[in-house]
Amino acid sequence: MRLIGNNDIMKQMGVSLESAQKRHKSFPHTMLAGAAGCGKTSTAKHLAKLAGSLFINIACDSIKERFDVALIIQRLDRIGYSDLGNIENENIIRPTIVFIDEIHNLSLPAQEHLGIAMEEWRLPITIKEAETLKVKVNKNNPLYWAPQFTLVGATTNDGRLSEPFRDRFKLRFTFAPYPIEESIQIVFSHAERLKIEIDEAGALEIAKRGRGVPRILVSLLERCRDASIAMYQEHISREAAVVAFFEMGIDARGLAKTDINLLKTLYKVGDPVGLDNLATILNESPKVLSEAIEPYLIQSGLMLRSSKGRTITEEGRKYLADKGYIERESKYERIAMSETFDRGF
Repeated sequence: MRLIGNNDIMKQMGVSLESAQKRHKSFPHTMLAGAAGCGKTSTAKHLAKLAGSLFINIACDSIKERFDVALIIQRLDRIGYSDLGNIENENIIRPTIVFIDEIHNLSLPAQEHLGIAMEEWRLPITIKEAETLKVKVNKNNPLYWAPQFTLVGATTNDGRLSEPFRDRFKLRFTFAPYPIEESIQIVFSHAERLKIEIDEAGALEIAKRGRGVPRILVSLLERCRDASIAMYQEHISREAAVVAFFEMGIDARGLAKTDINLLKTLYKVGDPVGLDNLATILNESPKVLSEAIEPYLIQSGLMLRSSKGRTITEEGRKYLADKGYIERESKYERIAMSETFDRGF
């Protein structure tokens, strides 16, 4: 499936890839930042396809110690190298693309050991580890050699990585939400892949609510397909999509019930609300709120997050009022609600 959008990122990747191949070097280690589901994994796979390289997807929680990094090295493409790690034919070397999602969750020891392999193309190991891996090493200085590879890390928060490890990524690209036009293209592309019939008006309704995130767009597409089948329609029309979203509780801006309840809570309180209090009121985990729900509301200008807590913006108040989500409380009702939160409830 062809990639849609992010033309600037793909152009820069293309330049770096052409340079690396002409120099017979690996593509620079790369960090892909952006919201979950925005296409980071697809981009890494596309890079491997362009480079003609092996693609290895590594689970972040599978790397805890040095030997785990050695196991990754064991899986790298060694074509063009001798058994001792010397380059025999640089023209046939295809450095492996190693992809790690949510890379910010790597432990510090894992970052340190992986960083050595990224920088030096070798990893210090013990004689016992060498025997387990069935590799020959110098007993006085046991090192496990690594063929050139490219580590591509996907993250929603690379600030959690140690500075030395983060600095080893020479390229960093940030994925922004897709605009409506590209979101529509994504809907049609996946509809074709899933053999779903949809018209342009139906695709537009999905695109308006997809927040510019491919994963969300595909999920909404599948939900609308189910609704159209239940309505005995041969394709997803605007009417079928609107009915599906009404049943799901998703409004025209893509806000779900949890989003609306969060904004209504902030509106009623008036003062900044702490994350833990907000999570208790909404019956959601603090992590889900801070990483999955709040970012879109903040990007949309509907709420703010500060060291003092969460607050609704004037645009957020206006949105709730315009859509009929709130009835304006009196001054005394809002003061009472605020005092309740101040006491920790």
